[in-house]
Amino acid sequence: MAHRVGKELADVLDSPASRLGQLVACAEILQAAPRVDFYGELADAVRRHLATVGGL
Repeated sequence: MAHRVGKELADVLDSPASRLGQLVACAEILQAAPRVDFYGELADAVRRHLATVGGL
């Protein structure tokens, strides 16, 4: 599902504004991960996602 969403919305998700938003969301999740169990469970997936976001 995630692959299809990425493919269908590539033109939007690859924009500089979208990448910045993704980086901010990832930073907030990783910052809260030690304090919030749910975010802690997401931390590894978020780190993998960061490798795909690319530069601004």
